[in-house]
Amino acid sequence: MHGAHILTICSQRYYLLKCLKGQGLPGNELNTVFYALIVSRILYALPAWGGFLTADLTAKTDALLRKAVRWGYSCELKCLSDLLHEAEKTLFSRMLTSGHCIHQLILPPTKVIPMKLRSSQCVFALPHCHYNFYKYSFVIRNLFDQAY
Repeated sequence: MHGAHILTICSQRYYLLKCLKGQGLPGNELNTVFYALIVSRILYALPAWGGFLTADLTAKTDALLRKAVRWGYSCELKCLSDLLHEAEKTLFSRMLTSGHCIHQLILPPTKVIPMKLRSSQCVFALPHCHYNFYKYSFVIRNLFDQAY
């Protein structure tokens, strides 16, 4: 799903939140509805498409999330980069278990180094990235995130 399309859907759902707030829905329940309608839409498959967002779409999404706090729909301020990092971290840690459905499909082989010069959290060999499309993929971003 295209990032601009998600922004359009979320903007339309803000009207629903405005109507619910006008009818006297308490802030705690409004926060729950906000997460169900808007944050869940943004989080849907975020690790897959989040790396391909432009700076413009990221700024627009952050502005949309700041409006939620300013208008009283949300209790805490979230930014897209935090949501993306949490979603990727969760999926990557689940993907490392052998029972996960994408465990064997996209993980590179584990690295074999005869001598250990320094401790590292990354157990996988870092692949060579030749194309931008490949560099922005979920697995590559997480492998290089743990590399240092």
